[in-house]
Amino acid sequence: MTDLTNLAAVTRAAGLAELAWAPHPERPPAAIGVVPLVLAGAPAIALPWAYEQVAREAAAAAEVALLLAEPRLAGPGWRPLAVTARAQLVEDGEGDLFSDQLLDQELRKHPPSRLLMDSFLLRREHWWYLPRLVLVLEPVRVEPVGRRDGPRDAGLVVVDGGLHAATVRVDDWDADVLALTGAPARSGPAALVGQEISVPDAERWTVHVTTGHVDAGRLVVAQRPPTRELEPVPGLRARVRRQRDLERACVRALRAAGHG
Repeated sequence: MTDLTNLAAVTRAAGLAELAWAPHPERPPAAIGVVPLVLAGAPAIALPWAYEQVAREAAAAAEVALLLAEPRLAGPGWRPLAVTARAQLVEDGEGDLFSDQLLDQELRKHPPSRLLMDSFLLRREHWWYLPRLVLVLEPVRVEPVGRRDGPRDAGLVVVDGGLHAATVRVDDWDADVLALTGAPARSGPAALVGQEISVPDAERWTVHVTTGHVDAGRLVVAQRPPTRELEPVPGLRARVRRQRDLERACVRALRAAGHG
């Protein structure tokens, strides 16, 4: 176990992370890519309201795992860690908490957010992007893991009497049974999580999750992602459509919850 006192500094330095949780103890974990933030000294994730279902499902889980093993976009002071925690959901329906305590961090770490929130006028125009569902993590375990250095590396999260995370190397992604170098001595439903991102703009971000059952360092694959490759460069229409879809989803969720 790693001393908790340095966790806030490592989280501030991390540019990318994955959040995983087990919706059911007998099913593989779910996972998403996130921008790791710090709120009152604790790791936090601030999701737009379009991700309301994801936020509520993660908060309802007994534990979540935050994987800080991705070196891309990380700053000085970063080192690879896995954090097992309990998540508390804070509904920031007006965006006050996010604006006051988390906005500067997200603008520094996540370039696409600057296009929506990097000035007072932009924040007025894109008001729907400021309200957030904030997951504040109360760490239970903080452990060092291997750093991910290429597409063969991924985060492994296993449900075995709780969540257990590690960095592993996949010998052959196309095999029906994946041999995992560096896997812990754990057995149970599992997910392999990886991501590709365009650096430094972070406009394109592909998070891929492969699920199955792991035992003795071998994952029997149950479900594969559509792709593990970085998404292509979007055209103007695709960019506009993506932002409109995000806006509509956020506004719909906010209004359903009595905000906006």
